[in-house]
Amino acid sequence: MDSVVVVLCSPSDVRNVGPAIRAAANFGVETLRIAGPQRFDASALREFSAGALEHVRVTVHDDVRAALEGVERVLGTSRRPHDAAGAPQWSSVGLSARLAGGGPCAVLFGNERAGLSVEELDLCDALVALPTSARFPSMNLGHAVACLLYELNRGVMASATAPAAGADPLDAEVGAAADRLALYAEMERLCDAAGYPPGRTAAGFVRKLKRLLGRARANPAELAMVAGVFRELARRAR
Repeated sequence: MDSVVVVLCSPSDVRNVGPAIRAAANFGVETLRIAGPQRFDASALREFSAGALEHVRVTVHDDVRAALEGVERVLGTSRRPHDAAGAPQWSSVGLSARLAGGGPCAVLFGNERAGLSVEELDLCDALVALPTSARFPSMNLGHAVACLLYELNRGVMASATAPAAGADPLDAEVGAAADRLALYAEMERLCDAAGYPPGRTAAGFVRKLKRLLGRARANPAELAMVAGVFRELARRAR
C-alpha cells in the first residue's frame, strides 16, 4: 500500500478529514494529500484522527494538480453517471490487480457535498465506485476512504500469499501523471491554434483522444510520438 497516495479534494470539515487520515493509517497508506483552499489546525487533525496523524504523512496543496506530483496513475472515486468520453469505470473488486506493477497511484476523493468536480474527473485515468444502495448511495468521506482502502489492501494481502492468475496489470512504463497532462494540454493548444476539429472544440477532441490513449496504455515514448505528430502538422500549417 506504500504506492497508494490518498488525495482529498477540497474537503470542508475536519471531522471528516481526521477519520480519512485514520483509515489511511489503518490500511498502511503512508501519504495523504489535502488539495484546496481550506486549511485545518494540526491539533484538530490529530484529535479527529485518533492520533493517526503521527503515522501518515499529510501535506497540503493549493490545487489537485499540485497534489498529483510524483504519481503515475490517477484513480477517481465517483458514482455519478458520466459521459462516454470520460474516464472508464472500474469495479472496486479486483482493483489491486489492475494497479499491480505500476508506480505510485493517487486515489481522489471529492468534497463531502459536491464530490469530484468535472475538472477533477478529467484528471482521472479511471473511476471506481463502491457498490452502495441506490436508495442512498452517498457515503461519509471517512467511510469511503476506509472502504476503498480495505478493498485495495485485501487484494494486496491476497496476492502476497497466492500467485496472480489472469490479472490485468497496468503498464509500468506509463510515466508521471503531470507529464501526461502537460502533453495533453499541448495537444489541445495545437488543435485550438489549427481550428481543429471543425465545428467542435479542441478540448472535447483531446478529451476523447486522452481516453483512447489511456485504453491503449500508451507509454511516455508513445505519447511523445503522438504529440510530435501534432507539432509537425502545426509547423507545416504555418
